[in-house]
Amino acid sequence: MTNCQAILCGYCKAALGPSEDAKDAWQRTNVTLWRKAAEWRPELDFLPWALAVARFEVLATVRDKQRERVAFDSDVVELMADESVQAAIDSGSRHEALDHCTGNLPDRQRRILFGHYVAGFPLAEIASANAMTEGAVKVLLLRVRRSLAACIEKYEQREVLP
Repeated sequence: MTNCQAILCGYCKAALGPSEDAKDAWQRTNVTLWRKAAEWRPELDFLPWALAVARFEVLATVRDKQRERVAFDSDVVELMADESVQAAIDSGSRHEALDHCTGNLPDRQRRILFGHYVAGFPLAEIASANAMTEGAVKVLLLRVRRSLAACIEKYEQREVLP
């Protein structure tokens, strides 16, 4: 179940957009998976079963939202959900590649990258904390992004090759 989290989250976001509704559907999916764990048969692949549970949670969210305000028709969501499965799987492998590549960064680069993109610290604050100029932080982030893009590309190609 842990290995499928990025894919399940990606599926919910692809179907509902990056919103609180997507996060709620993802959380409800996990609760349902735990509750119904005894129903899963080990001879079956876990991911398709988990995605089916997520699909029902997404559809339930859409149904509930239709009661509140104007929302997509359930037929439209069904079509979007079909397309979202592949997008979620791709997102999961990309997330795995990003985790791998950020793990290979030097500590200082990883700390600055995290500080800006995850924690949301302004460049001036990062620069001050690292005894750098804002311009130097910008250049460092540019180089790190390029390095990560190249690493992710290599990682994904390695996954595709036999």
